[in-house]
Amino acid sequence: MDVTDYLVRFQKYDAPKSNETKLGLDSHTDKKIVVTILYGNEVKGLEVLTKDGKYWINAEPSKNSFIVMIGESFHAWTNGRLHAPYHRVMVTGDEARLSVGLFSVPKSGYIMKAPDEMVDEDHPILLKP
Repeated sequence: MDVTDYLVRFQKYDAPKSNETKLGLDSHTDKKIVVTILYGNEVKGLEVLTKDGKYWINAEPSKNSFIVMIGESFHAWTNGRLHAPYHRVMVTGDEARLSVGLFSVPKSGYIMKAPDEMVDEDHPILLKP
């Protein structure tokens, strides 16, 4: 908690107003993010790429629930034990997709590194601090 700052972002992805699918947000991982917590309206569109990179899966949370995404910083901190997934937003239909994201980011100057507890013979250090 002492090494992170927080950012709240409101996001709106306009509907394509046709039968087509519109790319709302390019495929990406959360690069400088520790953890992202997302809450959205009931308009679908968030997709997550499987770890093997073969399939896009629709993220369809139940009503009044949140989606938690691991960011690249947390991936580094866990020495690769947790995966930072590629994700994107694909919008269809005639209703805008709205979401609120809470992003935790390392404070300026903090060096992200795996703690000793995450490094052993079976899990050698993967990334430089």
